[in-house]
Amino acid sequence: MTADVTDAEQYEIFQYAVQALDAGDIERLGMLLDEHPWLVRYQCRKGELYEEGYFAGATLLHHVAGNPDRCPIPSNIVDITRLLLSRGARDEPPRPRYTIGLLLTSRQASESGVAIPLIDLLGSTTGVELDLTDPNVLDGPLGNGAPATALELIRRGAKISIRHAAALGRLDLVENLFAEADRVQREVAFIRACTHGHNMICEFLLDHGVDPAAQATVGQTGLHYAAHSGQLEIVKMLIARNAPLEVKNMYGGTVLGQALWSALNEPHKNHPAIVEALIAAGAKVDPEWNKWIAQVRARDSEEFPAK
Repeated sequence: MTADVTDAEQYEIFQYAVQALDAGDIERLGMLLDEHPWLVRYQCRKGELYEEGYFAGATLLHHVAGNPDRCPIPSNIVDITRLLLSRGARDEPPRPRYTIGLLLTSRQASESGVAIPLIDLLGSTTGVELDLTDPNVLDGPLGNGAPATALELIRRGAKISIRHAAALGRLDLVENLFAEADRVQREVAFIRACTHGHNMICEFLLDHGVDPAAQATVGQTGLHYAAHSGQLEIVKMLIARNAPLEVKNMYGGTVLGQALWSALNEPHKNHPAIVEALIAAGAKVDPEWNKWIAQVRARDSEEFPAK
């Protein structure tokens, strides 16, 4: 970095820059970059977000995507990104498309309508562009709650497969693509429809022979994913259609085990009802789970007290 700034000082200055970025204070951010040109290359490895996981070693440029969700994306994020790029901010090898990846999988950037403008800006500035011919290009946005980004990519020419159509809730496209899809592709489509709560697509695929116990290439059944993502109506429908409850996912968990983990670690308002529906349907309850069930019930009564 620079000999006259200690590691502790670099970290503190970086945090000031992140605060300015988050606040949309482009003037203050510019002043910090003027005073400390090394900031555009600084990789933060201190703090919960920065020590491990996909955001470890993040630069300022990585923060523009709003991924992970730390705070709302400022309204002038395109101008902020342009400022960073003008000062030399770049994704370095071996991850030249890292910021683009963060944008593709950002719920916030999708909902704010800035994912594609920022990807376009990165491409025009750095020459690193998105490959719309990649058959998996829609998987990131559709797997991470960013459908608006996926729809714009489709408008620009990205190819839609049956799994993408299922995630988007497009029954018409699922019906059109069904005949050309193989067994695994149909199973993945079913799992995606379960995850996103598209009941009619789930029923269409079940009626056309898709195995509700299938895990395809994703390591969990559609019922596991529905339970995890809080899709109560899908869970009820699959229970009514005798989907197996005791199939174990890639983590060794049954559907009830998955629902309990999700309710306590990534809670959704429907998780308590899903847990009760699975228990009522006869899901086996490991004795060790009773304390978790009690926690879910207690949390539900606290958040939604009886009137």
